[in-house]
Amino acid sequence: MRVTLPLMYGLTTRDILSKQDKISRLGRDIASGVRLHNPHDDPAAWARSLDLQQTLQRMERYQNNLEFAADMLSAADSGLNHSHDLLIRTTEIGMAANTLNSPEEKKAYVEEVDQILQELAQTVSTTVNGQSIFAGKPVWNDEDKKWEWEWARPSADPLQVTLEDGTQKVTVTCDLSSTIPDAMNALEALKRHIDNGDSSGISTALQSLNEAMEQLRSFSSTVGTRLTSIQRRQDALAALTAHRQEGLSELRDTDLLEAVSSLQTNQTALEAALKSSLVLKDLSLVRYL
Repeated sequence: MRVTLPLMYGLTTRDILSKQDKISRLGRDIASGVRLHNPHDDPAAWARSLDLQQTLQRMERYQNNLEFAADMLSAADSGLNHSHDLLIRTTEIGMAANTLNSPEEKKAYVEEVDQILQELAQTVSTTVNGQSIFAGKPVWNDEDKKWEWEWARPSADPLQVTLEDGTQKVTVTCDLSSTIPDAMNALEALKRHIDNGDSSGISTALQSLNEAMEQLRSFSSTVGTRLTSIQRRQDALAALTAHRQEGLSELRDTDLLEAVSSLQTNQTALEAALKSSLVLKDLSLVRYL
């Protein structure tokens, strides 16, 4: 192969352009902190990064579902505990009222039970993100003079959240339709019996409240178990997400130390190539004659 000055100059020029392009890409990678901008930067790494991004998107949806479930169950747990405390206080009032009391004391007891009644109705009507945590709320039937349950959703259709691949679901509502109306009607009866001084009626109302408290404790245990399971899933998912994000970062992000070192090396090589091109450009037979 015959090597001529034009050929040598062409090779040097292409080498210069290649180094300039590499320096430009290194500068872009350093400035952005990302080394994968296009598939041709590293086809294999690009494909793996796409897979990881899709996995992280699925995990994010899963995390959102878990957060919603945790919020609903936490609110339910708090509401059940507070409702139970309200009934305990009502029981204390009923026991105190089931003795000889002055008219003023009876009036004070009735007023406090009425306040508890309204607070209980408000507690079990709580919603999270527009969703009823107890599947509905108590409403007063003025015609029949009693509390009834108004469903937020069809009674046979509890609110559930999908987990992982969609094959698993967790119920995040707690159905109090068979507990709260009875308890609130017992509170209404308790007010009347205290006002009338009906000892037998007070005892009957207190028995109904004890049954309601037992049911609330059972619900609280179930909700607590579900919440613990959700929290364990959240912890496991957080660790797995961090691992996937670390893997994506290793594929996509720029190694600054390596990039800066490579940039300096290529800049030095470019300077040398530019000097060589100037020498080749000035070569001619005239200078040697």
